[in-house]
Amino acid sequence: MNTFNNINEVWEYLDKIPKFQDKGASASNFELEHITKFCKSIGDPQNSFPSIHVAGTNGKGTTCHLLETVYRKAGYKTGLFTSPHLFRYHERFRINGEEVHDELILKFFQSYSKELEEVPLTYFEISTALAFWIFAKEEVDIAIIETGLGGRLDSTNIIHSELSIITSIGLDHQDILGTTEAEIAKEKAGIIKPGKPVILGNISDENSRVISEIANVNNAEMIKTSELNPEFNKGLFSLKNESLSVQTRLLEEVNKWNLAAVYQTVKVLEDKLPVSKNALAEAFEEFKGVPARFEKLDENKNWYFSGAHNVQALTSTLKTMDGFGGEQGVIIFSLMKDKLVTEVIETIKERSHKFYFELNAERAASFNEIEQKISAKKIDENSYKSILKEFETSLVIFTGSFYFYSTVKRWVSNC
Repeated sequence: MNTFNNINEVWEYLDKIPKFQDKGASASNFELEHITKFCKSIGDPQNSFPSIHVAGTNGKGTTCHLLETVYRKAGYKTGLFTSPHLFRYHERFRINGEEVHDELILKFFQSYSKELEEVPLTYFEISTALAFWIFAKEEVDIAIIETGLGGRLDSTNIIHSELSIITSIGLDHQDILGTTEAEIAKEKAGIIKPGKPVILGNISDENSRVISEIANVNNAEMIKTSELNPEFNKGLFSLKNESLSVQTRLLEEVNKWNLAAVYQTVKVLEDKLPVSKNALAEAFEEFKGVPARFEKLDENKNWYFSGAHNVQALTSTLKTMDGFGGEQGVIIFSLMKDKLVTEVIETIKERSHKFYFELNAERAASFNEIEQKISAKKIDENSYKSILKEFETSLVIFTGSFYFYSTVKRWVSNC
């Protein structure tokens, strides 16, 4: 049995567990039996705090961070669980916006080493249980919980949330969630809780009807953000129906749906978690965005990173690029094999300057696989400095995978 004498032994333990970023579906467990059994053995910490559950093909990370910012601004003690992490495991767990410390993570593993041995858990299931334990121990006023993948059978889906949000529906992870948007919508709607409202973000009428059927079965009120008529122009977010207008720091127009979903959430939960209009507006104005979500990488360069990895997100990213005007821009991208679908290739292939980086991961698409589908030049550790120097004054977007982010940040710091 692992004794976990120090934090390094925790990292060694976690490193041995297969991860979705490397192995894909084989590293996952799409049923709730194990996570339910484990959490019961440690006292069902997920039942000790109120929560908001967020799913969606795109936008769920930004929506979660926005919600956390709003409720923290209003004076509540917040918990935030998101994935994947970009640099450090600690990023997944935040209390009042701050990453948790080694000591808290170590305490969990030391306290429940026996239970961890008795119940086989995946990397994400362990992370989920740890998040629940941290939020219970810290006695948060509200926890924002992001699903890992899908919703119905996601390990986060043992919480009894006050409200659910489905930010968007698009084609992604079809090998796991289904081959059509309707099938994917049904999976994500699995987070709807009996008698608890669900808020819909940027979702088509057809997909809304699928979700509505599940909401009706659960006697859950379904609220569409489209009814707010959100507008977005160069960072200015407005809800004409609500007489709200706020200048944000966000760049992508698609964020109007995330902002509207957060606004609607605050409105629905105002009796339980009241937030003043001033606190809400200030949170929207001050929110700096989320790392790797159309993030400006250098104040002196027109270089950006977007973790867009499906056709819906890539379309938004390239539309934002085009909105900058002038040159078309340079795309430097990296993809997982399961993202190498026709729709993604069609979105990228007409761009003039394209470079591909092959990540060192089993799931990563190789340069040879890319070459067969699209005309792109290779960029690697030996060539990145000379290539980036050539485009020092150009508009450059790094995109295709969140797992590309740490490499890009290192490249930019070295240029």
